[in-house]
Amino acid sequence: MLRIAVCDDEKKMIGEIDKLISAYCEKKQIEYKIFSYIDGEDLLKSGEHFDILFLDIEMKHMNGIVTAEHIREQDMNVPIVYITSYKDQWRRAFKVHAFGYITKPIQENELYSVMDDYLSSVHDANDDTLILPTDDGVAYFKMNEIYCFMFEAKKKVYVHTADERILVREHLANIYEKLDKTQFYQSRRDCVLSLRYVSRIQNEFVIVMRNGDMLPLAQKKKDDFTNKLSTYLVDKLKGRNI
Repeated sequence: MLRIAVCDDEKKMIGEIDKLISAYCEKKQIEYKIFSYIDGEDLLKSGEHFDILFLDIEMKHMNGIVTAEHIREQDMNVPIVYITSYKDQWRRAFKVHAFGYITKPIQENELYSVMDDYLSSVHDANDDTLILPTDDGVAYFKMNEIYCFMFEAKKKVYVHTADERILVREHLANIYEKLDKTQFYQSRRDCVLSLRYVSRIQNEFVIVMRNGDMLPLAQKKKDDFTNKLSTYLVDKLKGRNI
């Protein structure tokens, strides 16, 4: 299910955006759920995770840029699409890693184009599949759904996704050789993680993932990891239409 958030302090505008998003998803036969908020603080307090977020820049209590700065402290990856009446706001939006930018009054083709870009980026990520042996044969993992690989007790390697923890019969070193090093990083000898789902670094040597999992970061790798994550985010941003 596609989880979509819309945040705008004008209820009428929320209704218009919801209607356009609903029409798009139904046309594409996409299962979806829309979460609506009239204030940035309400959005932040919700604690919900979204696949894509439509955020008004000009809001009375907490504007979209400040709201996005708080979001980026917790989640560097969620695509944020800015909505505004002013065409010169794109520079401010760029600073908080905007996925897209549309102006009011919102045109159907403009919103549809942003949604097309988003689905295209997800589809491209879905193309890569990792096949690993298990006790029951083989398992197929979509690269964009993997959170991490952990070498755990009794020399067992588990693949962690948002919903599962699966034991595989493969050495962690062999798995890492198969991975795209621009997308995955070995934070310690026993852990390989997806940069896609990194939320933040806590207490210097703990990596907090988007689902709340806390993964280890070797002390000597702190600077290298920070550089790799920054490069990943910049490359990701350049590959999208801002």
